[in-house]
Amino acid sequence: MSNTAENLIYQTKNLLLTYPADWYIQKDTFDAVKESIQPIVNFYEDSGTKPRQDTQLDKIIQEPLKDVYTVPFFSEKFCDILLDEMKNLEAHFGFKPNPEEDNLRQIPEITFQDNCPQIFQSLMQTIYTIGNPIFLNIWNRHVDDGAIQIANYNLQDKKQGAWHHDASADISMVVPLNTGKYKGGGTEFLKRGTVEPLPTGHALIFPSFTHMHRGLAVESGDRYLLVFWLKCLQE
Repeated sequence: MSNTAENLIYQTKNLLLTYPADWYIQKDTFDAVKESIQPIVNFYEDSGTKPRQDTQLDKIIQEPLKDVYTVPFFSEKFCDILLDEMKNLEAHFGFKPNPEEDNLRQIPEITFQDNCPQIFQSLMQTIYTIGNPIFLNIWNRHVDDGAIQIANYNLQDKKQGAWHHDASADISMVVPLNTGKYKGGGTEFLKRGTVEPLPTGHALIFPSFTHMHRGLAVESGDRYLLVFWLKCLQE
């Protein structure tokens, strides 16, 4: 791709992605967030002097490994549209490794904050409204900043990741966009175990700098992941 093409201002193909809306989120999770906010608010209003009531989120958040959580998050419709947008982004920018990372930990990626800030802002708004109640429900933590990218594991460029922490963040959230379209994959956590590829749109959530992990090898196809590196509110 020429430098001229790279420098053109990117025009979003799917404008729906620039306006965060209910259809982004899987319905059960959207409903659970709405029903869980009041118990979470009550817990804060009591300054932690009383136990938090059980919430609807407690029923859908799973913990397959110690302090590693999964939850249905984005709808399949959203994932399909985002994949279509990704193809447009790929044609415009291409997947590129982060030059600030060492070679073993570089994964071909497209960053939203750098290449498509409109979608970045839309996705962060979804984190504020849907993600934060989930993080509050799990850890009593919420975020106010972050970075977002799409990563691509494949046989040609990078089929497997090396062990690493997401040291620049507090909470990591990884969402598969095309489960079933590739073979292999999954995420291994050092001395904790392995989480097999989740269904499309389901989020894998864990503390960033305490959980060393790696992406497992792809055997065929392209494994596309929507990755959030989130920073907690500084009080």
